[in-house]
Parts: sequence; structure tokens; C-alpha cells
Amino acid sequence: MSKIKLLISGLPNIGKTTVLQSLEDVLVIARDGKKYPFPQPHVNVPDFESAEELIEIITDKINSYEEKFGKMPETIVIDSLSKILLDIEGNILAKVKSFPYGVINTEIKLIVDFIERDLADAFNIVLVSHAIYDEDTVGYKLVNAGGSWGKKGGILSEVDQACFIELKGKKRVLHYRNPKLAARTTIDSLPDSEDLSEFNLQKHINMLMETQESTAEWSL
Repeated sequence: MSKIKLLISGLPNIGKTTVLQSLEDVLVIARDGKKYPFPQPHVNVPDFESAEELIEIITDKINSYEEKFGKMPETIVIDSLSKILLDIEGNILAKVKSFPYGVINTEIKLIVDFIERDLADAFNIVLVSHAIYDEDTVGYKLVNAGGSWGKKGGILSEVDQACFIELKGKKRVLHYRNPKLAARTTIDSLPDSEDLSEFNLQKHINMLMETQESTAEWSL
């Protein structure tokens, strides 16, 4: 089946990491300021100095997964991409004083290209990102490092499927489509939103894979 790339975003402490629990055959790359809390294969990424170092860590852990389980993972989660981008920005700003954002954009491109070129064809990719409320647009935007990449839309511009988790009153709601909530989908049959308690991420990925597989039959 064709592989998918999915973005999950929302404010801090909204349940982004919690929805990962349903995933099977998964490797979680956890770099979110806290240890990954669930009994699934994961790596808590330590401090890193460069994009190349992070790529080496991820590649090494994929190989470790294969050695331990005798197969590759079906899905790789990066939790969270926004924290990784801010790490890159902070590392570069601490070292480069003249025109640092050119270097930052280069480092970010290395990470994005690695995900697209080396991971996306072999694994389902789930990217987790923090969001913040933007009073100017009266909506939410993803947390990005500064520079041209973020201004062009950041990781949202790299995916067709993006879910946003929002707190409404005392209920958590998952949105499949809403431009003010960084939510988008190409699947017409999906509702605009649903209660988060009804959402199963593994089933959602399976559905996306089946839909993508049928679409691929029309590729010339």
C-alpha cells in the first residue's frame, strides 16, 4: 500500500501525544522536552547540535528497531517537529552571528529533505507540531523557526492530510478540515470534525492508505 504523511497539531497539553497510543508497528522519535510516556518502541532524543546529528540518530534507531523486531516499522512518528525546528534555530543563533537565518533554513531543509527523500517512501510518517493562537488572523498557526521556510507555510505546506486538536469547553475536538486550525484533508467523506474520543489514529492511517492506493492506480 502507498505510504502516507500526516500532521497532527494543537496547543500544548491538548492530547497530541496521547492519540499516538493506538499506533501499531511504530517507532516514535520523541523530542518534546519530556520522556515518551507510552509502552511503544521509541527513542527519547538527547540534545543535538546539527541536522546531520539528528538524522544519524534517527537512522541508527530505525536500524535498531529492525535488529530487535526482525522487520522495519510501518510508521515513524516525529514528536515534535516544532521542538526540533526550535532546537535548530537556538543552536544556530548561539553559534552564528552574521546572517544566521540562512544557516537555519539550510539546516531545516536537511531535515525536511530527509523526511521526504529517505523516510516518506518507506514508512508512514506522522509529524506532531505545537500551535499558537494568532490574534492577527484570528486563528492558529504552527510553531516554526524564523526565516523563509516558516513564512512559506512550514510543514503544513508539505502535507495533504493535517489534523488539529482543539479544546471546546470541556471536550477535545479533532478537526479534519478548517483553514484557521491548520486542518486539511483530501478525503471528502470525512466530517469537518469529530469528538477526539471517537478518533483512532491507526484506523485513520489505514483508511488514508487504502484511499491513496486506489488513487495511485490512476497515476500515468
